[in-house]
Amino acid sequence: MNDTSAPYLILVSGESNVGKTTLIERLTPRLRQRGLRVGTIKHAHHGFELDHPGKDSWRHQQAGATAVALVGPTQAAWLIATPQELSCQEAVERMRDQVDLVLVEGFKQTNGRQLLLEPSPSTRIRIDHDCCRIGVRPDDLLPEELEALVQFCVQAKEPVVP
Repeated sequence: MNDTSAPYLILVSGESNVGKTTLIERLTPRLRQRGLRVGTIKHAHHGFELDHPGKDSWRHQQAGATAVALVGPTQAAWLIATPQELSCQEAVERMRDQVDLVLVEGFKQTNGRQLLLEPSPSTRIRIDHDCCRIGVRPDDLLPEELEALVQFCVQAKEPVVP
């Protein structure tokens, strides 16, 4: 999509348990069918544990390694100690060479185009320039509504500038 500029950023937001992850699951393959390399970011504001006590990579960290890479035949993961939480832009910057578009779940203080899940009996979908309000659960979206959401994502004009 855009070889030299930063990836486009689409924020996926809404209250807990409205289907943000499901929406990302439904959009990602459709965006990939358009030829986009899609990245995702999930803000784990309560923290997370990717490694497990006793595993070799955990032992490497316990020994004091600042960065640990786990490399397998089809994927790789880096565990990097950070002095503080990365911003959304910093996380996007670290994947800039691998993706064209990033779907972000969380990071509520980040500005950008937004897919906002807000259950409403009166509105299924309302698309404005920077916000698409979705009033139904992602599993209830009709094929043409999903297509409208894909179009909203594809037409993102402003690249992320860290």
